[in-house]
Amino acid sequence: MRGWGCLCVVLALFISHPVAAQSNAEFEQRATELVQILSANSDDLDFFAPSFTTQVPPGQISALAARLIAQHGAVIGIGSISQRSSNEASVTIRYARADVRFNVVVDPLAPHRVIGLWLISATRIGDSVEMLRTDFATLPGKSAILITSLSESATKPLLAYRADQVMAVGSSFKLWLLAEAVRQVKAGERRWSDVIPLGAPSLPSGITQDWPKGTAMTLQTLATLAISISDNTASDTLLEALGRRNVDNMLRQIGPQSSRPLLSTIEAFALKMRANDDLRIAFETRDAPAARTILEANRARLSLSAIDRTQLAGTPNHIDSVEWFASPRDMAKTLNWLRTHADSEARAVLSITKGLPIGEAERFSYVGYKGGSEIGVIAMSYLVQSKSGQYYAVTGSWNDSKAAVDQAKFEALMSRAVALVAKQ
Repeated sequence: MRGWGCLCVVLALFISHPVAAQSNAEFEQRATELVQILSANSDDLDFFAPSFTTQVPPGQISALAARLIAQHGAVIGIGSISQRSSNEASVTIRYARADVRFNVVVDPLAPHRVIGLWLISATRIGDSVEMLRTDFATLPGKSAILITSLSESATKPLLAYRADQVMAVGSSFKLWLLAEAVRQVKAGERRWSDVIPLGAPSLPSGITQDWPKGTAMTLQTLATLAISISDNTASDTLLEALGRRNVDNMLRQIGPQSSRPLLSTIEAFALKMRANDDLRIAFETRDAPAARTILEANRARLSLSAIDRTQLAGTPNHIDSVEWFASPRDMAKTLNWLRTHADSEARAVLSITKGLPIGEAERFSYVGYKGGSEIGVIAMSYLVQSKSGQYYAVTGSWNDSKAAVDQAKFEALMSRAVALVAKQ
């Protein structure tokens, strides 16, 4: 699952130069030029230093400008300029429907071209939970979202739109692996430093599918890879090490109630293959003990060698039956369990990937995140702590069994949801 991808983050290399402070007037000039570029009224590459254009092709800037206009309407002008250092300023560009903030870094040497540009955040003008609910309701297929405060005794929803609707959540299920790892460590059954051999490979996402089987890993490393980059092979190894029955028992405590055992990623991929239709149908229709037996008795048919990747491309593939399922309220319950039980190691693992632009993440004392996606499925879940100390869960899903979902659109919706929490 990607990080915050609804608006491209444009980066350039920094070049070491003697520092010479720029005046606010010079930043105003660059901001005015940036407005022209983002308005698609200028393709003046003299705005950027060669060190920038070498790293960022002009077409990427044009694509960013078009995407911002499509999402937020026409560019109105400069909203504000705040100088952060001698050569860096925060520049807010006002669009018809949003204020979009950039960090702009200029070369300290004349002619002071731009050597760094970051899209930091986008704040919808006049946004509200009612507007967000309306936008969720317009998504094709099924969608749901829950924004709720968290406490020891109860939760208080700010927005609950179909919050009890059970949906496919993709790799978000890896939060349940993290939870069981936390339980086992707290119970003294395991240590984060325990060495665990890497198991059989799955398909990407991730990096360990190309590593030798049996590579020595630690419990903490496996959890880190599973949560931070959604590494499927690490996740499957973690599931095997923790024990599927243990993870299923954890689910009964903190999340969705299921009559079927939790699938590994490679099992899910393999059950979607047409050659395994008989296994898929049997798995869907049997109770938990029988379904578990099916998985254990057919390991060869549910391995990487059985996968035809072409069958996983193009259109949604059995997302209503072969997946990991939970409602937003289930995911909020999972996040709340992690809030109250996770140790420092687990909290750090959960917060490596923020799933937000830098500027938005900085508005909170803590941000934990896990998302999941496949064709027709996207889900995103945040555990955030406000500067005042209050915790919130922000979790949503979108499924469409007929067509691919617009991931960038959904990520923008979820970013708005988190931004609304920051205003509380």
